[in-house]
Amino acid sequence: MDDFYAARSRTIPPLAWSNIAPPFSALPFPARAAEAMAEEPALEPEFEIVDPHFHLRDFSDSEASGERYLAQDFRDDIARSGHRITGSVFIECGIMYDAEGEDAVRSLGETRYVGELAQAHRKSGLASGIVAKVDLTRTEDLDALLAHHEEAGRGHLRGVRNSIATASFPPLSGIHNDPKLLQDPSLRAGITLLGRKGLVFESWLFHPQMDELAYLAKACPATTIVLEHLGCPLGLGPYAGKLDTTFAEWRPAMARLAQCPNVVAKIGGLGPFMGQMAGPETSSVSLARDWKPWIETAIELFGPQRCMFESNWPANRPASTYGQIWNAFKLATRGLSQSERAALFSSTARSIYRI
Repeated sequence: MDDFYAARSRTIPPLAWSNIAPPFSALPFPARAAEAMAEEPALEPEFEIVDPHFHLRDFSDSEASGERYLAQDFRDDIARSGHRITGSVFIECGIMYDAEGEDAVRSLGETRYVGELAQAHRKSGLASGIVAKVDLTRTEDLDALLAHHEEAGRGHLRGVRNSIATASFPPLSGIHNDPKLLQDPSLRAGITLLGRKGLVFESWLFHPQMDELAYLAKACPATTIVLEHLGCPLGLGPYAGKLDTTFAEWRPAMARLAQCPNVVAKIGGLGPFMGQMAGPETSSVSLARDWKPWIETAIELFGPQRCMFESNWPANRPASTYGQIWNAFKLATRGLSQSERAALFSSTARSIYRI
């Protein structure tokens, strides 16, 4: 089946990048920094994990900038890790789009591509849920467009992502999203519609933008809103070597978000944007040490029932192997109860994404 879908995808030209998402070649770190690293043995290999954040990158043009990452690659990384991944959620990445049609509907190609994969691999939990890209500012036909994504996703559509991550300084200045998008009244109407349809809203942003999400959450209280990557705390550009300063800015913003009961936090995506690159000294022990203050703060503020661990794979590969991420999370939470850890590793994600 994987060969069939890989062959089919070659008929879909790559998206001409716009302000939807940054081309991966524009990100300020190498795509495969941890590739040569040996995978660690899995800690607690029978512990159930639902991975609520992964991407696929099927560039049909061999000359396209960016690295292909197919369903089989993800399955291989899971198998090598030794961890028990029973479900996963695909997050839109603006690549497998339809070649024709107006911009607002071309993203149906990506939802359709992943929906067919999910249908073919129901037993393995590949893409148990899909978070699609849909222009939520459309006021006339948004309901119909969401229905088309529901159909394209073969019953796996669980939410929509519109991102605001943007920065004016190198090395992040190549990332282009509308930083004022979350203030748009038409977007808020679209997010309210998501809530009525039982779909979640999530947004990729950087930590100085977190208050925008808090304002949005208060304006759309009936919609579940997912904070990705703990707000992506920065350690690059003017923040390089100043993670203490970043933490001092980030923690109160997290506290303000935690006061919004409809906000859920994904814990992960830590590493590359904090300036952490994989090296000979990288291990799950070192990652757990570096990430633990951020992890513990999120759990303290939101509680385990509103937090879920994520891999952000393969985007996080510059910082570690896939297995090291889950080992680090397991090490960082050994002091918690069994029920608390179950929420963080699987049950919160199952609840939010209806897996």
